[in-house]
Amino acid sequence: MLKRYLVFAVLLSMTSWAQAKDVSAQQVGVEYARGNLDKAEAEHKDNLRRVADSEERLAEAQKRLAEDRQKAEASKKSLDEARAKYTRAQELLDQAWKQP
Repeated sequence: MLKRYLVFAVLLSMTSWAQAKDVSAQQVGVEYARGNLDKAEAEHKDNLRRVADSEERLAEAQKRLAEDRQKAEASKKSLDEARAKYTRAQELLDQAWKQP
């Protein structure tokens, strides 16, 4: 009877040890998965921040582009007016040289 009890106790302790080992392995697996989750979350937050920064820079660049286009249109108008005045002044000078 004592022998059976000892065998049963040994088997029970081996089962408990195997279960403890399995739980320990599961804990390691959970910790590894948690580390991967934390890393993925940090990477995702960083990418979202980069997207927001890029969108902000893009909006600023589009605003500058619109302003630059307006300036280019205004300078084109000034250039055309200056060219017309120059052409008219040159014509008047040419006429003055042709008159006796």
